Amino acid sequence: MTDPDDPDRIPTQAELDAEDMAAIEHRSRDRDEANLYPPRPGDPGPAPAALSLHARVAWWGSAIAGLISVVYGFLNLGMISDLLRARLLEGVVNDPRNASPEDQVDSLAGFFPPFMLATIVVFLVIEYALLVASVTHHSRNCRNFFLAAVVINLMCIPIGIDLLFDYPEVWSAMPVIAWLQFALLIVASVFTLRRNVNQWLPDATRMRPTKMFRAR
Repeated sequence: MTDPDDPDRIPTQAELDAEDMAAIEHRSRDRDEANLYPPRPGDPGPAPAALSLHARVAWWGSAIAGLISVVYGFLNLGMISDLLRARLLEGVVNDPRNASPEDQVDSLAGFFPPFMLATIVVFLVIEYALLVASVTHHSRNCRNFFLAAVVINLMCIPIGIDLLFDYPEVWSAMPVIAWLQFALLIVASVFTLRRNVNQWLPDATRMRPTKMFRAR
């Protein structure tokens, strides 16, 4: 029987195959690691103006429109709550099957206007933080989270216009200002999706389920 530690020993075919398989697995593991955690460039250069300037200008325009809605809404909160309460009571009379329960009308009318106005401010804070972080941290994830926050905000604006400002007693410019915020948010989002922005941002990391199970 040959000594396996003998340097002059000729390895068997099975040993050679095992070494080849180990080398292939090692290269595959290294390739998976590289795809999962791509190297960040040392100096990505200045951020494109579409992301660092144009998107911010459009967003600031939408923020001003949103803050006007907040200030007007809180200054006229009592009137808006009364108008919403009257609408809900009208729904109870005209369409009782689809209306809110009558005993909940007062609580709903008192809760939703201030909650929706405060939500505008919350969205503005989150969007601004993510938009700035996408530049300062050279982060595609922050840009993507910014877009997700904008999409949710865009879905809320038409509901807010209907519940807060769609009354004859409310200043007629308020729906226009709210829709202006809607349009400027879309413009800001489009700027962050420009081709030069996508080229400047790092590649998105790819999560492989098989890699997660293998790590366990």
